[in-house]
Amino acid sequence: MKEKMYVLLIFFTVLTLSCDDLINHEIETIDCSNLQTGIIDMNSQIVCLEINKLAKDLEPQISGSDRFGHKQNLDKLIERINTQCGEVTAELICYACIETNPPQSEILVTTDSSGTLIYRTLDINTPDDDILSCMRVHKYYVEKN
Repeated sequence: MKEKMYVLLIFFTVLTLSCDDLINHEIETIDCSNLQTGIIDMNSQIVCLEINKLAKDLEPQISGSDRFGHKQNLDKLIERINTQCGEVTAELICYACIETNPPQSEILVTTDSSGTLIYRTLDINTPDDDILSCMRVHKYYVEKN
């Protein structure tokens, strides 16, 4: 009888811990209107608030081909932006290309403002020991050859 009680206790403990993990890692829905306004106005506080909701579960997975562990996470983040917000298009500019500590990556976001396409760059913190996080939004500059 004691063995059955121990098995049940272990089962319920594992079940409870598993449920907590599922709840803690749910991807939040972002406010696309808020994100779009923040992008247009270059308001880093608003933009990063929304983007960080999508990145809160993106922990690094370091490998031989990815020393920072976020290449796939950055792709997921871009996919989440594109999937959740039809008014905003996101694409990778560069991965871990800004040589800060930790390095930063850049995402190009595009949105429409009264018939005019607005292009902005998101600076994304790419640490090898923490989740991705949005640092700021700024003008998108195209290098001229």
